[in-house]
Amino acid sequence: MPTATPLRPFPITLIVATTPIPSPVHSGKTLLGIGLNGTLPWPRIKTDMSFFARVTARPLSASQQQGVRTNALIMGRKTYDSVPLKLRPLGKRVNVVISRDVGGEVRERVGRELEEKREREAAAAAAKASAGTEQVEKKAEGKTDAFVSSSLEDALQTLDSSAEQGDVGHVYVIGGAEIYGASLRLGQDTEVGKGRKVRIIMTDVEKVDGSSFECDTFFPVDGEELKGQGWRKVSAQEVTDWVGEEVTGEWIEEGDVRVRMVGYEKVEL
Repeated sequence: MPTATPLRPFPITLIVATTPIPSPVHSGKTLLGIGLNGTLPWPRIKTDMSFFARVTARPLSASQQQGVRTNALIMGRKTYDSVPLKLRPLGKRVNVVISRDVGGEVRERVGRELEEKREREAAAAAAKASAGTEQVEKKAEGKTDAFVSSSLEDALQTLDSSAEQGDVGHVYVIGGAEIYGASLRLGQDTEVGKGRKVRIIMTDVEKVDGSSFECDTFFPVDGEELKGQGWRKVSAQEVTDWVGEEVTGEWIEEGDVRVRMVGYEKVEL
């Protein structure tokens, strides 16, 4: 009996919002700011937040697999803690928290919060059913789950196994800077990096008046690097295919800011 061919490693996609900041050290170099004092440098941007929620929660379509594959979100412990308590772990997705404290307080807390989140989801579903507001034909949704891993490599090995069993769909890396950096350094000479594509879905954020946001945390790759060798800026249609909804790459104004969604793919030299 022939041995089944293993699935090709799924791509990992970094999903991030950045704003251009002129480098204080290198003239003509543009840094990409992502944070200030442990939070976002800008006020709540509904366009970006709703895009993130839709894209990361949307399971693979029925034409791509049998049954529903739940998307996974890989994040550092600080990023997980930055999510409001009532929202974590993020629902309808597998939350993978990277922490050195795998067997201690972090794992216990994530496990407890997962159980509490599942109880809230069950209560909400029961309330809808009793009120008669449940949809007749329920749309496909992912399952809420969470676990702690000691490293990005450990997390990907676990997710690879789940993907082969048909449980995991898209895998998104959502921060912070250290986890983004580890993802970008994922080498093709490592077991988990071999044959794996690395992509970026980036929301560009700018002030309409042309001024800059203040930032103290930056994306590991700057604006010039993304335009040079090693990266390919993909078309709006490719981003659309990645996320499952139309992305035009055009600017969208919201109050004092404007945003656009663009994509990049790492190219092996």
